[in-house]
Amino acid sequence: MRRAGRFAKLGGLAAVFASATGCSVHHYHHFDSSGETGPGLFARASGMPGATGAPPATTTVRRPPPAPDVVVVAHQTPTADVAGPPGPGGKDAPSIAPPPRPLPPTAPGVKTKGMTLDQIINTVLIADPKIRAGLESINQANADALTASLKPNPKFNANQTLLPLTRPFTVDAQGGPPQFDVGLAYPIDWFLFGKRAAAMQSAGLGVRASEAGYADLVRQRVLEAALAYFDVLEAKALFELAAQDLENLIQVEAMTEKAVEGGGRPRVELDRVRLDRLKSEQAFRDGRNALVAATATLRSLMGRADDDPTFEVAGTLDGEFESVSLSVDSAFTTALENRPDLQALRWKVHQAQADTVVERRKAYPDVTPVVGYTRQFQRKAIGFPDASSFGFGFDMSLPISDRNQGNRAKATSVVAQNTHELNAGIVALRAEVVQAVEQLRTKGANARSVAGEQLKLAQQVRDSISKAYEVGGRPLIDVLDAQRNYRETYRLFIASRAGYGRAAVRFNATLGKKVVP
Repeated sequence: MRRAGRFAKLGGLAAVFASATGCSVHHYHHFDSSGETGPGLFARASGMPGATGAPPATTTVRRPPPAPDVVVVAHQTPTADVAGPPGPGGKDAPSIAPPPRPLPPTAPGVKTKGMTLDQIINTVLIADPKIRAGLESINQANADALTASLKPNPKFNANQTLLPLTRPFTVDAQGGPPQFDVGLAYPIDWFLFGKRAAAMQSAGLGVRASEAGYADLVRQRVLEAALAYFDVLEAKALFELAAQDLENLIQVEAMTEKAVEGGGRPRVELDRVRLDRLKSEQAFRDGRNALVAATATLRSLMGRADDDPTFEVAGTLDGEFESVSLSVDSAFTTALENRPDLQALRWKVHQAQADTVVERRKAYPDVTPVVGYTRQFQRKAIGFPDASSFGFGFDMSLPISDRNQGNRAKATSVVAQNTHELNAGIVALRAEVVQAVEQLRTKGANARSVAGEQLKLAQQVRDSISKAYEVGGRPLIDVLDAQRNYRETYRLFIASRAGYGRAAVRFNATLGKKVVP
């Protein structure tokens, strides 16, 4: 039961702090080399504005029924049960984790084109090499905790002394007598002065710090995946707009060429349309390049190095936006309570304080009691019966000049250093929160200012002017202006929606919990 609890605790870290981009929590199971299974938690995104899934999530770990479409296979060494002064980690040595099973595209019986944000975040949490590498820092911290909890080994010695060298020992020519000594020594200063307890306390706090650092890594990588998802949606929409714009200009060019051949339009109009068409072709190629680059970035975050030309993302930039009435002070307070990087800094301060106790107790002497047995072989050497005896005593160092002064001073300095780093992190977080709040407000206002009705109106104007131009009722300049107005309006719509999506996930990541729906 304790082993399973450790697995569940470690596995739940990713779920808790994947809340930076809004993930609900599902069960998963992992298997170790012995075939044992352990329950865990897994994060899944939900409710992204304008997309099929959303980044924010709650900070409370819930345990809904297991998701049938996600099975996580990962080998993890047991973690420490840390409560009060945390204890050591598991006894098994870390091993190389097997490759994860591929994530199914969706639930059985449901067909979608492309991967949703839910599936992308799930894949990042499962397969991202950086997250898997970051998990090993917890295993290493648990190994340090295990090392700190180990009691010292006793020392055994056996020796034969006073043996004849140049002549044998006899009653007439006595020597020796030869003797056989056996000794057993066991240090007790780790218990007498609390050295082991102090080391265990420090190592346990190190486990907590590594867990918080891993949680912050998950927060950052999930945030990067959500941002990359919106980058792909934006690049995809802009590429489709460039393709549509090129198609319209090709139609205008065909109409103009026909009118020029019939004598109804001057040649200069055809040349102007062709110039715009060439520019549109260049924009089309640039859009395709941007889409390929954004997709490659997203796939790298998902830990995919294979060649998959059919890879797509599902979702659109359409959707309703809700205003968030949250002051900077309230957001800052929320971030202070939930940001894992600040929690990691706090644990490092506590660990540094525990290290000062460790170094102070190292100044105490080493104390090692000794007990021994001696067998003297006297009969041949001096003519007396062989005899057995025993002895006891202790060895102790004398801390006269070396009382660990340097390491004690260093530990005190580390406490001050980590405290200053925590204060610097709080100051930087305040600035980050101010920027995130203002960015969310600005992007939300921009997104709401460009409504779908404006797109429909711009499209209607463009189509009506194009038809009028085809029958000779409008000059070319009106057609190109309408085309340009529609293109810029649509670009503004795409950029504002994608910008709001990125601002929303960044805002939730800054606060460390779901705030924006």
